[in-house]
Amino acid sequence: METALAMAGSGKLPGRYDAREIARLSGISGARLPAVVAALQASEVIGAMVRDDHGMWAVALSQDVSRDVALLMRGARLYQERFHTDANTVEVVISRPAAPSQLIAELERTLEGLWGFEETALMLGQMAASATCRFSVMTPFVDEDGAERIVSLLEATRPGVSRELVVRDGLPAALAGKASELKALGVSVYDFRIPRSDRPENETFHAKVVRVDASECYAGSSNMTKWSFEYSLELGFHVRGAAAARVSQLLDAVMAVSVRVPL
Repeated sequence: METALAMAGSGKLPGRYDAREIARLSGISGARLPAVVAALQASEVIGAMVRDDHGMWAVALSQDVSRDVALLMRGARLYQERFHTDANTVEVVISRPAAPSQLIAELERTLEGLWGFEETALMLGQMAASATCRFSVMTPFVDEDGAERIVSLLEATRPGVSRELVVRDGLPAALAGKASELKALGVSVYDFRIPRSDRPENETFHAKVVRVDASECYAGSSNMTKWSFEYSLELGFHVRGAAAARVSQLLDAVMAVSVRVPL
């Protein structure tokens, strides 16, 4: 919106325009149209832009105020580009329901479509390939498809990367047949299902986490099962930064109290 308001401040944006024309006049490619729409909607909330019943947009500020706001936005942008570092970067990660999906069709009817949603399988593969020190998978449920997926991810890591797997209630049956492959890859397997002394139950987990090195992780709903990757909507987040570092510390604590599973 900085460019649009700067133009309005110079008297060069006098009328009403649709979002695509505003993007063009601002020098923004059509591929980034969803971001332009989001910016217009945010500007409408604060009273900088107005939208009519036909979806046409106009600057709601005077020429002088538009120029001043554009200068403030430029200052904020320069600070962000040259000095600011985000504590975390976050991407939304999904597994789509099996096609044909009413949910996906509904999303595709919106202007943004599926923009901004990363595919779970693709994201996990990229994470495995990028690991330089550690790669960890924490999953409570595994079927035969998930076992193949886990082994493939571990195989995708570089030589010398520490490979770790956290399960519960022993090595799942689907992974038992992969024990020799896991052993050949040097995978350390941890069983986080600890009997409690204070009552007749266990301390265990339901979290689904993939960790890369010390400050990158996926945390979400996806189990290592065929259902999660091919049939069900699953939602998670790919995080880099301080929050992911805390997740890494959590995983270290989990492994510290878990029982090692021999392969």
